[in-house]
Amino acid sequence: MLLALDTSTSFASIALVSDERPLASFDWYVGQRHSTELFTRLTWLLDSCSVAADALERIAVATGPGSFNGLRVALATAKSLAFALHRPLYAVPTLDVFAWGAAFASQPVWALLEAGRGQVYAAAYPTPCATPATWKPLDGYHVVTPAEVAARVSEPVLFCGEWRDDTKITLERLLGARARFAPSLTSGRAARLAMLAQGRAAAGVAPDDPAALEPLYIRRPAITASAKAPIRLGDHAQHHQTNGGEEATHALHH
Repeated sequence: MLLALDTSTSFASIALVSDERPLASFDWYVGQRHSTELFTRLTWLLDSCSVAADALERIAVATGPGSFNGLRVALATAKSLAFALHRPLYAVPTLDVFAWGAAFASQPVWALLEAGRGQVYAAAYPTPCATPATWKPLDGYHVVTPAEVAARVSEPVLFCGEWRDDTKITLERLLGARARFAPSLTSGRAARLAMLAQGRAAAGVAPDDPAALEPLYIRRPAITASAKAPIRLGDHAQHHQTNGGEEATHALHH
């Protein structure tokens, strides 16, 4: 039994998978309410499937890039569950999850996610690929403008993920017929995350170390220190979210 958590964006996704067969998944618009809604939805998912927390055999979590708050909430919860239950934890970058839905495409795939400031998070993937254990981008993860993405494209490609209308318009204008777009991925992400984690576990890929696991921000938050007090917000947020994850784990056991 695997539990998958993805709160990378304003659309959250959680799923339960047993022996590569989905039991249940839930997707919802969370906005910026990740810290107040994840535990409630997670409890409901487990209860609706009559699954106790200690029945979970693996935990999977999307590591970003994406919402700074959303990433911290999911990672704190996943890490706390992995520690408390002594279960392996598999971390998968969000762009890998976006692109996995197009792994069998006949043309190269680009995964996109809005990054703000007129930029997108982007990664290019070779296709077709049917092996979760080897699924990774051609040259890493980037934060670039849509025009810079277009400058890297020399052949027909399939874009997938989440984007603004103006991002799509720019890519269509610069690339013309070379640009194809999959439906914006606002649901089903946790199920795809679970497929990647299960595939990596089946291939013998070592799980991630919860103590060392960090969000994949790519671009750091613009504000890292308080102007009113000599307290690093990163440390404060990490302490707060870790405590929240521990409280969630305790509550799931009871």
